[in-house]
Amino acid sequence: MDQGILLDALEAGDWTEMGAIPRASNDTRLLVLEHEGRAIKAVYKPISGERPLTDFPLETLALREVAAFRLSHALDLGVVPPTVLRDDLPAGRGSLQAYVEASDDDEAVTLSTVNAIPVDHTPIFALRTEDGRDLVLSHSVDESLRTIAFFDLLANNADRKAGHVITGSVLPSTASADIGIFGIDNGLTFHHEEKLRTVLWGFSRTSFCAEEIDALQEVAAMEEPLRAQLSDCLSAAELQALKYRANRLLAAEFFPEAPADRTVIPWPPI
Repeated sequence: MDQGILLDALEAGDWTEMGAIPRASNDTRLLVLEHEGRAIKAVYKPISGERPLTDFPLETLALREVAAFRLSHALDLGVVPPTVLRDDLPAGRGSLQAYVEASDDDEAVTLSTVNAIPVDHTPIFALRTEDGRDLVLSHSVDESLRTIAFFDLLANNADRKAGHVITGSVLPSTASADIGIFGIDNGLTFHHEEKLRTVLWGFSRTSFCAEEIDALQEVAAMEEPLRAQLSDCLSAAELQALKYRANRLLAAEFFPEAPADRTVIPWPPI
């Protein structure tokens, strides 16, 4: 199943609600979609189930989930699972995202003792658990994870937890060719103020590659096709801030360091 067919299923498939997804901050449900003889799982986040936040406008998180996919797709980054906005779901309008089936591959972000940090990982911070264990959160420097970190710079992701990075497939297949690293839970994105909070700071001070520069230039230009895709999900101020971030990153030429004057790790980080 290619992404076009997957999007068709998300947009028009007949749904069956399977129940709530536990431990989610907002109303989050698992649906099974039937479309042209295929069945896929999807995550539904109704706007009516969003809890009010002090720093994000009311009832906009589902729209930001959709904008995150559209930006990732437009820039050919492939890090956000296909996501659409639907009005005909059980609790009304909301985002519907292809479910990422986690694989058995090594985790891209890990929590381990100091002696057990994987050799291809870079440590980010240490913590002490309630039972007194000293652990270190680290992440790989894999290109796919770097792409998520790059996307988060542009999207101004305020909540990139370790658990929001999943190695797996959005297709009903276990073929190794379909396995990738995806960033989910992208509702706290695109704020017009600087709010980047992430566990993926290990790429700091790394120069942007040619593909990343091309993507930054495309966003900085914000030509009509891209603007049209994002304008029904984001405000004019948020679109202007997105352009500004792209221009600022182009001028800097590298992944920024974590600022020292504000919180830069989401809580909880896992």
